[in-house]
Amino acid sequence: MSTVLTGRTFLGTFALVLLSIAGLFAVDMFLAKIDNAESQTEAARLFKDAQQLMANGKYEQATDQLNNALAIERENRDYLRTLAQAQLADGKAKEADATLNQVLSNDSTDGLANLLKGRVLVKEDRFEEAVSYFHRAIYGHWAEDAEGNRRRARFELIDLLAKRNFKGELLAELLPIQEEAPRDLKTRAQIGNLFLLAGSPERAEEVFRGIEHDAPSDESAYAGMGNAEFARGNYRTAEKDFQTALRFAPDDQGTRQKMDLCNQLLQLDPTLRGLSPEDRYHRSATLLELASKDMEQCDGGNVSAGAQALLDRATQKLKTHVTSTHLAEASEQNLDLAEQLWQTRKKECKGQAKGNPLDLVLARMAQ
Repeated sequence: MSTVLTGRTFLGTFALVLLSIAGLFAVDMFLAKIDNAESQTEAARLFKDAQQLMANGKYEQATDQLNNALAIERENRDYLRTLAQAQLADGKAKEADATLNQVLSNDSTDGLANLLKGRVLVKEDRFEEAVSYFHRAIYGHWAEDAEGNRRRARFELIDLLAKRNFKGELLAELLPIQEEAPRDLKTRAQIGNLFLLAGSPERAEEVFRGIEHDAPSDESAYAGMGNAEFARGNYRTAEKDFQTALRFAPDDQGTRQKMDLCNQLLQLDPTLRGLSPEDRYHRSATLLELASKDMEQCDGGNVSAGAQALLDRATQKLKTHVTSTHLAEASEQNLDLAEQLWQTRKKECKGQAKGNPLDLVLARMAQ
């Protein structure tokens, strides 16, 4: 009987001990959860403070707050990405790079981290590497507004390519965004102008004609079509488009200057249809005279022996009387000599003018 009681007493005591341990463990877990919740709340407060500091341009202080938040939650990607943004804004590209590498080592598809990495590489003048990270951002994972963020990343890349005049790469980025971009007129006009910059006036004209169809009184549509036709050398059509644009925006000086330039080109171009032999000859002589004057101004008049020989030939040609039966032949000779002077000036002269009527007409004829 005594043995049975002793056994029951032991079991009872053991059960009480187990219950006590379980209770203490539960209390400990509860306290840990409270402590963790308080820590997360503190980290979130620090993060919010950092965001406010960044909004006020206080990036160094924001970095300190974010580092404090990360001391509590080391793997929080929102904190890490925001820290990289603050570091980059504070001019600390290397620190931002290290922070982003930490994020991307865990998730190489993180859209924002890839975008920030691309920006870091641009700062470090590693543009080719930067482009690959922009592409990863465009096709990466975004927690919110994925479509909008991907489009904005592509436009940021497009802007960088446009500033560096990388026409081939720019065109490649514009093609997929043409249908995906917002349909507002401003964005469509921007895309049309970018197609012009990328050397694709045909696609630019298509964009601007679409704007004209949807908004017949929109000045940018006609100005854009004019620029597209101008780039293709269709100066008469461009002039008409610029005239229409000016009816809707008469104070647009840029469009007016383009229209005036079209008029000058149309008066100078010897290849226009319908010109009489006399008109064509006079225009060829005018081009030769302009090319000569342009060459004479090269480097303050210090032209090479070869250039001087061309100038002497031009002077002789312009003094020679031409009969009506030799107008066509003389016109061709004038134009050939004008082009030789133009090509020589391009090779030998520094700071040569571009975009003037002479340059545009001869460039078009040389195509």
